[in-house]
Amino acid sequence: MMPLMNRYDLHTLANDLEVILKQREAELRLEQAVYGLDSLSEVDLHALLASGLAQSYEVSREVHYPSTSGRKLSHRARCDLALTAKGFPLQLDSHPPDLFAPKDVARPQEALWLEIKAAWQYREGGVRHAGYGAQWRNAIVADLMKMERDPLIEEGALLLVVFNESDQILAKDLDLLELVLAEKEVLAGFRQVRSVPIQDRIGHRICTVALWPTVQRGSDHG
Repeated sequence: MMPLMNRYDLHTLANDLEVILKQREAELRLEQAVYGLDSLSEVDLHALLASGLAQSYEVSREVHYPSTSGRKLSHRARCDLALTAKGFPLQLDSHPPDLFAPKDVARPQEALWLEIKAAWQYREGGVRHAGYGAQWRNAIVADLMKMERDPLIEEGALLLVVFNESDQILAKDLDLLELVLAEKEVLAGFRQVRSVPIQDRIGHRICTVALWPTVQRGSDHG
């Protein structure tokens, strides 16, 4: 069982994510790469962040929500990332323990569950992304609802990775997202925001990570 003293500081996590993005951006500039961070798909961004976070945490990707245990795997919703303390990998119910399973594991209640979404203001060719606004809404709300109502998740967060042209537009969009969350009655706490300057290839000048802790409602809402 993971030590009880472990709790997740989103301020520190946001700093870790900032470092990962800065390092990758520096590598791309050194390589004089044709394509930048903003060319990565959402799945590729998941992989980049998971790889970087693995230096400080145990990282599990595409993990089934714990309260869906017992259902057919194809019917179980997945969470993008689950973080646990180094040396205490998450105990996965889809893999029953055997002789080779690690002895020191973390229960679902001891993990930080992260749903990740990405948004791009522009697409290839510098054309404004027609779906930019929609990227902030329905999918995010649906993911947060799944997370905050799972009785076996005690700590969760929304991680948004967004590419756009200016701090002013970013601030407006983050405020808009919080308004949408409030209107949908999806609970989220104080946000942590970190922005990294990136080379302008298609109109994006900054890459930002924003973290909101969820307020877990468990089984109270059925």
